[in-house]
Amino acid sequence: MMMPMPARSHHIAASGVAKALADKGHDVTYVSGLDKGNKINPANNKVICIGNPFESIISAYQEKQLSNFWVDEKSPLESLLFLMEWGVQLVNKTMSNPEVIAEISKPGQKYDLVIIEAFVFQESFVGLGHQFDVPVVALNPFGTCQWINDIMGNPVNPAWVPSPFLGFSDHMSFTQRAINTMMHAASDLVYNYYYMPQQEAVLQEFWPGAPALQGLLRTKIGLTLVNNHFTLSYPMPMSPSVVEIGGLHIPEKPKPLPKDLKDFLDASKEGVVYFSMGSNLRTQDMPKVQAEAILGALGALKERVLLKWDGPTPKNLSPNIRVIEWAPQGDLLAHPNIRLFVTHGGLLSTQESVFHGVPLVGIPMFGDQQFNMLLAVQKGFCVKVDFKTMTRTTMDEALREVLQKPKYKEAATRLSRLFRSKPLRPAESAVFAVEHILEHGADHLRPSSVGMPLYQVLLLDVILVALAPFLVVLLCCRALCCRKRSGGATSRAKKNN
Repeated sequence: MMMPMPARSHHIAASGVAKALADKGHDVTYVSGLDKGNKINPANNKVICIGNPFESIISAYQEKQLSNFWVDEKSPLESLLFLMEWGVQLVNKTMSNPEVIAEISKPGQKYDLVIIEAFVFQESFVGLGHQFDVPVVALNPFGTCQWINDIMGNPVNPAWVPSPFLGFSDHMSFTQRAINTMMHAASDLVYNYYYMPQQEAVLQEFWPGAPALQGLLRTKIGLTLVNNHFTLSYPMPMSPSVVEIGGLHIPEKPKPLPKDLKDFLDASKEGVVYFSMGSNLRTQDMPKVQAEAILGALGALKERVLLKWDGPTPKNLSPNIRVIEWAPQGDLLAHPNIRLFVTHGGLLSTQESVFHGVPLVGIPMFGDQQFNMLLAVQKGFCVKVDFKTMTRTTMDEALREVLQKPKYKEAATRLSRLFRSKPLRPAESAVFAVEHILEHGADHLRPSSVGMPLYQVLLLDVILVALAPFLVVLLCCRALCCRKRSGGATSRAKKNN
């Protein structure tokens, strides 16, 4: 398993798959972008920790970048280009790592399967499948995207499949459909003609002589595991080679909380509001206006507040607020006294809140968070607050709306029942799908559209043939009309003479 992305949220899902496979008796080698000793790394696997591949290239401007997250003004296309650039560097750094080179270059080294985050801008890792002549499984830490849909054969129509970068729903206005279509087309052009040649170059550098990357992706990747569930996405048809494993990281039975947290929650008769903006955003860098609005609104509540905050503790906090640097979030949300979760809207946080039936106030910042929170609003268990225009009043109103109206808790509880209603647990689904590929291959799962030229997929040749008779008739009629007009003009000319 190649998991060099140094992001905790990616490894939370990936390590769950690795652990489930190891529990079934499979020998798993896990290449991790997290540091040694990180508890997220799967304990029952052989783990090769390469550390943060970006550390040497980001140290010079890391502080600036982290603080700029709060005021980032990148357009969707700029964000996409930024991620693509980092993806190319990620594969280069990983495949140049001495421990990785030693592992895959051992004499007689064999693997039966390779698992990669292909669609998180790491496509050239599919070269490992070519090197060892084995099938490849793609693991996506989020839901589907247009490149998964294209390569795995999922039908895509921008009229009702929104881009996660835009924050639109599946019921779009004319203007939104036009923007979504242009974003879809622009993303495809950038992906295929700007980005993929860079990944092709990486593929040929580390696997010289390998077939073209686009062909390898379509022939080697037999299965994609997506960390999502249809209750938290818009319904769309999916190929049998795409399997949802959303909620894999959530245990059926929560672990006991640390005693101090449990005592705090148990003693909170009015309930508790939990605030967390995830692990990538540093709350200490939050702009003063928004920080004061959030802390003031939370401090005015009758409920107690658990505030996940890094850096120095804010001054003059209300007595109802307890500051924590870290919390076992999934286990915390399972406590019956948690009444509301104020979140950035990351996918894992959203899944955990739905699993435990906790309503949200969402403050999305970047990536898929706008998409997640818009969907949560439409599902009825969330109120969304725009960070850039946030004021104390808008935060007060959002908190009161969710805490005082039972409909949000009722919607969260209803979705929790749907999210839990599955024929297999997510880990079991992942293991079954992987073992199916190992035993039977993947050709029977792959729609024929995967290998079709675009003009055939869009039926342009059929449409052209269907229109041909009408075009012939139209041209004949036009020729006759032109002849008549020409003949009439000639007759008039003779009479005049």
